[in-house]
Amino acid sequence: MSSNQQLLFAAEVLFLDLAASTLSSDILATHFSTTNEVAIQHAPALCPHPYTSRVTGLNGVRSYFDLLATHWLRSDMKIHERTVVDPHRVAVTASVQWTWRLSGRSWREDFLCTLEYDDHLKIVGMIVETRSAQGTCVMRAVDADRLESGELPTAVG
Repeated sequence: MSSNQQLLFAAEVLFLDLAASTLSSDILATHFSTTNEVAIQHAPALCPHPYTSRVTGLNGVRSYFDLLATHWLRSDMKIHERTVVDPHRVAVTASVQWTWRLSGRSWREDFLCTLEYDDHLKIVGMIVETRSAQGTCVMRAVDADRLESGELPTAVG
């Protein structure tokens, strides 16, 4: 298998695990490097300060996936395209259906995910840029029912 094929395969396996929305954050964290500093950033593509939605370290990675699992159900994840950008990076365009656990409201997020890998095909960087309308970024999501009831929305990003 060529290194390009290995990179594409590693990205596919990550997305298969993400699509299986019942997997724990510990299992998802196995895709990330234990020998390098790791980071996840998830923000709208046009966000002027995307670093405000950045977590670092394996504990940060687990917290990111725990946050998603606590508030939302993930379903119907689709990969639209996978492209090797350079010998250590893959760009994946994809979409996912999010559903609030509390209200049951759902929406679709279209995104570009750039994955940077170390020499052992473990992720050192994962940048998720929401390409659909800004309000569809899960890290900026607000559940309308909670606003109407007078509750403060959960700060998620």
